[in-house]
Amino acid sequence: MNNTSQGPESRDSASLVSDDGYYFSVSTDTLNPDTNTGFPIYLKRGSRYVLYASAHDLFTLDLKQRLVQSGIETVYIPLDNQASYESYVIENLEDILNNPEIPDDVRTKVFLDTTAGQVKEIFETRTPCLDNKVVDGVHHVVKSSLSFLLTPAAMENIRRFLSHDYQTFSHSVHVFTYTMMLMNYMSEDWDEETLVNTGVGALLHDIGKTKIPASVLNKPGRLDDSEWNQIKQHPKHGTSMCTNVWLPHMSLDCIRFHHEKFDGSGYPAGIRKDEIPVPARVITCCDVYDAITSKRPYAAAEPPFEALKIMGEKMKGSFDPDILRSFIQLLGRMSK
Repeated sequence: MNNTSQGPESRDSASLVSDDGYYFSVSTDTLNPDTNTGFPIYLKRGSRYVLYASAHDLFTLDLKQRLVQSGIETVYIPLDNQASYESYVIENLEDILNNPEIPDDVRTKVFLDTTAGQVKEIFETRTPCLDNKVVDGVHHVVKSSLSFLLTPAAMENIRRFLSHDYQTFSHSVHVFTYTMMLMNYMSEDWDEETLVNTGVGALLHDIGKTKIPASVLNKPGRLDDSEWNQIKQHPKHGTSMCTNVWLPHMSLDCIRFHHEKFDGSGYPAGIRKDEIPVPARVITCCDVYDAITSKRPYAAAEPPFEALKIMGEKMKGSFDPDILRSFIQLLGRMSK
């Protein structure tokens, strides 16, 4: 390996690269020892970068410990290796998120960045239908994140990192996060399969919006009847996009029914109360809350208290009252 006989402070001129702004920084905590990373790792020294570990050799425990002992918390990777780094993190996501030696804020940021990256790619591709590779990727991220999301550390840290600028893919990540935490808060008796299937449905609940013109989704003013009717089709679009892949019935229900209301006034089916599966009722609550507390093209972000007041008063009848009550309690615990 290049530089294996040298410490992090090495300035071997053969491994110096000029600073052209083509690097991105990552926390050393995300690098697992004794793995083949598939990307080179650099240290920054003034305006120059020093190659610390090559892409083709094993990133050994010794190399990791040298960084720790030298107090180096950040390393750099060339931008043209970003895809390799993202694949590496996804592959090692469960180990990273469940490692208590990694600071909570680092794990939280890795979770949000990785999950958002997966969902963003789906929404930006705007393909006619999902494929099994995409679904497998979402399933992997959900399953890898599950244990972390059910910890007090996640509950205490995640809200600090959530963006309040509404984007469909980031909104999906927020809804997934709130949904997993709320499901666990309501009961610790859910089996893993139920939680994972609900999580997949939460991440994909708005996938049908890729079929809606951006001019309608991002319209700053009030929608006319025709535009509103287009928006209301996205649960059906989302369901139809899943016809070529195998998705659990529960995940499909989350996509199909997340705009149904407890009093029967929702869409697309107008079902009510217990006719709406519990996971879909949970997602509905989290979906609306995140939307109201986010800055959208047509509305400013409301503070949490005002959002919950709107949900409880102006939108009375829309939500399962027990689930809404639990959600309010959960948010109270998350803000402590």
